[in-house]
Amino acid sequence: MLEIKNLTKIFNLDQAPEFQKLALDNISLTIEDGEFVTIIGGNGSGKSTLMNMISGVYSPTSGSIIIDGIDVTNKPEYERAKYLGRVFQDPMMGTAGNMSISENLELAIRRGEKRTLRWGFKKENEEIFIKTLSGLNLGLEDRLTHKVGLLSGGQRQAVTLVMATLKKPKLLLLDEHTAALDPKTASKVLDLTCRVVEENKLTTLMITHNMRDAIKYGDRLIMFDSGHIVFDIKGEEKKNLTIEQLLKKFDNDSSIVLDDNLLLSK
Repeated sequence: MLEIKNLTKIFNLDQAPEFQKLALDNISLTIEDGEFVTIIGGNGSGKSTLMNMISGVYSPTSGSIIIDGIDVTNKPEYERAKYLGRVFQDPMMGTAGNMSISENLELAIRRGEKRTLRWGFKKENEEIFIKTLSGLNLGLEDRLTHKVGLLSGGQRQAVTLVMATLKKPKLLLLDEHTAALDPKTASKVLDLTCRVVEENKLTTLMITHNMRDAIKYGDRLIMFDSGHIVFDIKGEEKKNLTIEQLLKKFDNDSSIVLDDNLLLSK
């Protein structure tokens, strides 16, 4: 479903060498259809750069990106939208806060379609929204007319997740989508994410700073460091992986270690 070949990204390439930043260094990666991959790595390791390049936010310095057999390397961000669903770290992103839940979902269900001057709301769509939201068990199906900006962070991320998966994208990108939530809410959103991914058999990449979540969720784990893939594990090996084993691979990276030391102490 996703094939990345010899992908390199150097920021500030037009500036003097001391101001240039090598974010990704000639990486190659293949993600199979239906795989749920968790991605972990310290700050500046390249994981977010990879996701932004898949989305089209950044153009590669060299290399290629192929989604479901389609080379999207040089396609702009808006042309890739029909292939991708994305949930950001900030609950305020990915939705229009001043619009209702229903209006946000209407925008999502039309992603990738040609724009027309026809009336934008369809009764049959409302039935789809109610059915989909009912499955979340959050009571949002009774709040279709409520503005998204008035929802809690967890509720908003749940709506964003629905918006990202309503059209069953080729690839779902989860960019630390629970990092801004409290632990209890984050756990609920992650369980919901896992259920949505499994029910829709979505190919998924999920960035996390939480080692426990990286091991628990998904069927494959990839670790980034200094623009390289330094660890790639799946199947029974991943199931048997421990936090202690994963910690050893991070050396002294406090952005990762601190988080799970706190978890281990609870």
